[in-house]
Amino acid sequence: MKLSELLNLISETADKKGLSKPFICGGIPRDKLLGDLKNIDDLDITTGDESIHYLAKELSFYFKDKNSYYKILDDGHAQIMIGSFKLDFSSNYRAPEIKNILIKNGIKNPTNMQMELYSRDFTCNTLLLSLDLKKISDPIGKGVKDINNKILKTCLPTEITLSNNHKRIVRIIYLACKLNFDVDKEIIEWVKKNPSLISDDSKKGYLIKKLKSAFNYNPQKTIKLLDEMNLWNYIPIIEEFIPYMSRKSLRI
Repeated sequence: MKLSELLNLISETADKKGLSKPFICGGIPRDKLLGDLKNIDDLDITTGDESIHYLAKELSFYFKDKNSYYKILDDGHAQIMIGSFKLDFSSNYRAPEIKNILIKNGIKNPTNMQMELYSRDFTCNTLLLSLDLKKISDPIGKGVKDINNKILKTCLPTEITLSNNHKRIVRIIYLACKLNFDVDKEIIEWVKKNPSLISDDSKKGYLIKKLKSAFNYNPQKTIKLLDEMNLWNYIPIIEEFIPYMSRKSLRI
């Protein structure tokens, strides 16, 4: 199936079932804005509300027995693998008290989509792309600016965003190195005060994988961020990092 056919199928399925309009989210809109969109081999889809779960299930029926599989991952998002192509559907995660938080910050009537997007990790991951791959939108009004400025910022105050999911801490390093973005000072300072959280609630394999990927993208920035955020004593021993850990007389 061609990408255009898949996107039409997603759109038509949502329309026929009376579901909210689906959009492409995550890395693809960001990379398109950066002019760095390469071959698309995976898609992240959201509707901004609970209907995303129905959309995923309906599409799983369509692809059943077509060299595909459907599963629900630990974080609640659904995934369909079609051969080697990955289709991820948002978990529609909402940060605790997100509606009240947004109201207190001047958004009087936050939409479902805004509540989902503000609950995400970083502003660079909050853009939406229409399924015809033509129109990028910025529902929280921060994504385009921060991407153009090449800076990693949290969608909510750093304490809220990073406390809600500690896996996001290693993603700071991973995304900063992958995208060659600077990291907001508020993020640096918060992690520096809470360095042990990088290993809390995180699978060791995930932590190692992301740190290795960051190092492969940009060794210098990886080491610099580990220095600045005081993380050396809280990460697993990784072969590539041993010379830097030894230099600091840390555990090896």
